[in-house]
Amino acid sequence: MPPSLFPGADGLGLRRWTIAAGGCVFAIWAGVTLADSPYLVFAGLAGLLYVGTLAVNAPVLAWLVIALQPAALIVPFFPGRPFWWELCALLAWPSLLAHFLVNREKLEALQFDRLERRALVALGGYLAVLVGLMLYRGVGFRVLGGTQMGGRFYMQQVILAVVPVLMIAANLSKKQLLWATAVGWSMSLTYLASDFSFSMGGGVMQRILYFIEVPTDAVNFVVGYEVTGMRRYQSLWFVAAAGLACTWTLAPLKDLLGRYVLIAGPIMLGLLALGLGSGHRTLLILTVTTLVFLTLFQRFWNPLRAVVGVLAITGAVIVLYAMADQLPMPVQRSISFLPGIRVQELAEHNAVDTLNDRIGILKLAINDVPRYLLLGRGFGMERIDQLPGDIVQDNILTGYINGYFYNGTLGLLLKTGLPGFLFSSLFVWWSSRMALELVRLVWRRTVQEQTWFDRFCILVCAQWFSLIVFFYLTHGDASLWMQDFALPAALIMICRRRQLQDEFVDQIDSPSQATSDP
Repeated sequence: MPPSLFPGADGLGLRRWTIAAGGCVFAIWAGVTLADSPYLVFAGLAGLLYVGTLAVNAPVLAWLVIALQPAALIVPFFPGRPFWWELCALLAWPSLLAHFLVNREKLEALQFDRLERRALVALGGYLAVLVGLMLYRGVGFRVLGGTQMGGRFYMQQVILAVVPVLMIAANLSKKQLLWATAVGWSMSLTYLASDFSFSMGGGVMQRILYFIEVPTDAVNFVVGYEVTGMRRYQSLWFVAAAGLACTWTLAPLKDLLGRYVLIAGPIMLGLLALGLGSGHRTLLILTVTTLVFLTLFQRFWNPLRAVVGVLAITGAVIVLYAMADQLPMPVQRSISFLPGIRVQELAEHNAVDTLNDRIGILKLAINDVPRYLLLGRGFGMERIDQLPGDIVQDNILTGYINGYFYNGTLGLLLKTGLPGFLFSSLFVWWSSRMALELVRLVWRRTVQEQTWFDRFCILVCAQWFSLIVFFYLTHGDASLWMQDFALPAALIMICRRRQLQDEFVDQIDSPSQATSDP
């Protein structure tokens, strides 16, 4: 048999020659294409790097999902303007497959307990409902020239469903979770650049918007400023929420409101005031509900703190009512729903008009629930439901047709029907069971013994239950259900696994320590 031209052609040598040949071909193609299509060359290089690290990049993608989720960064020049963290979730699908094919021992070691299995089965049921809606109702991408809407909402939810599995498979350490979360909180500042560059517009500032997403209501805020003179920046909400979360993780509430109150108190009040400058009542609702759950999960209350808390809240409310009409206009709008408070007429009318529109939309949604109870109307079906000659000029009808129901329960019933609502509710139920178990695991240690990771676990659980209240009772958008719940549920799962691992280690160490004692 003649000697092979490629030594070791049946093994490592052949792979090396294949990689070298592929690199030469890519280099030639890049040299020819670089002058005319530089973005295509960079995309090709990124693709090669991704394929080359396919089997080992699941932890990196998991870290990036956490770090980039609070950011306004989007994939430039891509139809639909997807966020970078959504792109990382999309890349996780083939990465997880390659990860488990190459590392078979990790696949065999990957075991889900009873609560995790039930949550993931419920999540799979919700995905099956989405597939059924796509098959029956149809789906399309307007950005790709289709005549039907909704493709982005379906694809976004299907793609993000991998996030809980990704987090468990990546098995991030506590230190990795800390850095990913800290980077994520700082990345919320990108919304400031987005919001201000849009509102101040023109020239170089406008080009920034190719790389960062405009906040949801920014267009409406700019139009509203031209009409009413009330300037609102939604980005302040994102930054304030991230700052408050960071503060609540640094130390227990009993210390933040105790020995550190002279520092932490003004910081928290300043962040809340900054967020209210967005004009969103949402921040106030989320902050209050998160604090309520945080105080319960940190066992904050005792008789003395309860009395001091009541007195402090009473004094703050009195000052707020006394100075309400002197506060900045967006802040007045944010607090205008409080009973009996006096704010300027502009802020009151703006808030009341919005509230009346939402009440009208809710009434239409309630009346339409029986029609879509068994099979939801789907995502992006709104314009198809209209007659060709319909011209909608009413704010209530426009909001309803666009699918903004301002109530997660009604939104899921209308868009996904009763099956989608039940599966999504089961996923939330089993994830909530895991959150409560996570809280009990943290309670094994006293507040003085708890680490930053314990406080982070408590914060994740408090934010989870606050999100449930906010989504299902007030402002939930069904098209963003997976975007809102996938990552928080995944964080609960990975934090719970870390705490269970610590408990297992403690149980192993305890007998050995007991036998070593004289």
